[in-house]
Amino acid sequence: MECPNYFWPWFSEEEYERRYANIRKGMEEKGLDCLLVYGVSRGMGMEPGQTNLVYLTSVASWSQTYLVFPLHEAPTMFIMSANQVKNIRDNGVVKDVRPGGSFTRTGGLGESAGPVAARLKELGLEKKKIGIVGDTGWLNINLPHEAHVLITGALPEAEFEVVTRWYEHFRLVKSEEEIARMRQSAAITDAVYEVMVDAARPGVRPCDLYNLMGRTALGMDARLTLGHVGRTPMSNPDMDYPHYYPLTTPIEMGDVVMTEVAAGVGGYYGKIWGTFFMGDPTPEYEKLFNLGVKTSHDLHAAIKPGVRVGELTSLCLDTIQNAGYKAKTSITGWSTWNEPPDVRGAGDSVTDPDFVFQKNTCLSVTGWPSTEDESMGIWLGDVCLVTDGGAENFHKYPIREIHVVN
Repeated sequence: MECPNYFWPWFSEEEYERRYANIRKGMEEKGLDCLLVYGVSRGMGMEPGQTNLVYLTSVASWSQTYLVFPLHEAPTMFIMSANQVKNIRDNGVVKDVRPGGSFTRTGGLGESAGPVAARLKELGLEKKKIGIVGDTGWLNINLPHEAHVLITGALPEAEFEVVTRWYEHFRLVKSEEEIARMRQSAAITDAVYEVMVDAARPGVRPCDLYNLMGRTALGMDARLTLGHVGRTPMSNPDMDYPHYYPLTTPIEMGDVVMTEVAAGVGGYYGKIWGTFFMGDPTPEYEKLFNLGVKTSHDLHAAIKPGVRVGELTSLCLDTIQNAGYKAKTSITGWSTWNEPPDVRGAGDSVTDPDFVFQKNTCLSVTGWPSTEDESMGIWLGDVCLVTDGGAENFHKYPIREIHVVN
């Protein structure tokens, strides 16, 4: 059956069967009789996020969604509004979709947890072990307090365990279908980014560039999930990170422009951390740019299956620190928003040092030199795939070449 939408295109039946089988095998090994997966919107409308839940459902409701995923029985999805049940059912791979609220009672204030608790009882789980999978381990969101109290109180003899990070490791290694979607989303991001850079001129506002990126993504049947744009004069800079909410202050010659752009389909995104210049870069900005290029290039070559993050500490830090700057270099999991690892330069060390890279995981690798007071810096990063030969870049746009708008 053909997917009836382009917001959340389906993978093959075999892909979902693979996911279900892998997770249920893990549940058996961990002694879990059921998973309760929770999702909360990070951006209303057509891009609700809810990454851990969407991995099993292919789609999510606005606001909040629950998925009861038993060890043996078919899963049940609960959404906030009864008037959206048919649409969610038509667009998802889970067909048992039930309302957590009604047209007039949307299921807020914890009320949606009542039907969820009732379903757990229907499945005979009153004395079983239930794993709670939150929206994302990165944000440390598991269950709302009211829902947690209601559900655990309704099944007082059941054993509940938060297993969000355990669950997320099943998502890290990508299938061939996921890798193909990542290539598609990276190509979309490249196109969106190129349109934005080509439109940058004196007098154009960062918010104008954001609007252009959104229209470009929509025109490709895709979504723009991140569109940070910031500018500052190279002669008197005041930022090393682009503005989350692009401003109305016009771009001027002599500015440096920093961006964070992510676009794609079905919750999978490419991502570009880019820096370009309005006029020739000053000598110090050119130096910073070259430090970012070398750091990210060296990390791409060194990241391979079996390598531990701690082994890359010197590559993350030394090139930048030896030049007298602060190393904010990062390596983060990235495909459906942030996922493990979460590696950041932290003084003379890096975070997440014990994480071991696996083949066919997706990462963002970003060289990020900054002054100590963080008033001046650049970053260069994009999304790659861990392979036996190093990190293969999904992106084709040449962000590691100095781009000057004259």
